[in-house]
Amino acid sequence: MNRNDENGFTLPELLVVMVIAGVLSLGAMQGWQRWQQQQQLRESVLQLQGFLLRLRAWASWQNAEASLWLQPGNTGCIGSGPRPLDGCQSTSRWIFVPPHAGVKLVSIIGEPGFYGRRDVARAGSIDVESSAGRWRVIISARARIRACQPGEKGCE
Repeated sequence: MNRNDENGFTLPELLVVMVIAGVLSLGAMQGWQRWQQQQQLRESVLQLQGFLLRLRAWASWQNAEASLWLQPGNTGCIGSGPRPLDGCQSTSRWIFVPPHAGVKLVSIIGEPGFYGRRDVARAGSIDVESSAGRWRVIISARARIRACQPGEKGCE
C-alpha cells in the first residue's frame, strides 16, 4: 500500500464539498435577504404608526382637524395639511415617507383623519407593501391605531 494514498483528499471529493457548501450558502443568503425584507416592512409599519400617533396627539392638543392624504410615487408618502408641490421630497414634519426603498405606501381606504380633543377619528386604513408581503394600518373611529396583515381575523 502506498503511503501517499492516505494523505489528503482527492480532487473530486474537494469539488463535491465545495458544491455542497455553495448550495447551502446560496440558500442561507436567500433566507437572510427575505428576513431583511420582512424586518424593513415591519419597521416601516411601526414608524408609520408612530407618525399617526404624533399626528393624533397634535390634533387633540390643537383641537384641530388633521385629514390624511396619499401622494403616489416611487415609495409614496402620506401626510396631513396641504399637499407639497415637490411631491414626497418635502421635509415637513407632517409627511411620512417609508424609510426603506423597497417599501411602498399602496393605498388609503376611506378618508382617515383625526379630529379635536376627544381623540376621535374618521375611520380608514393605509396599505403598506414590499416584496416581503403586505401590512395594513387601521385607524378606528375612536382613533385607535393598529397594524395587521390582510387575511388575519379582524383585518378588513
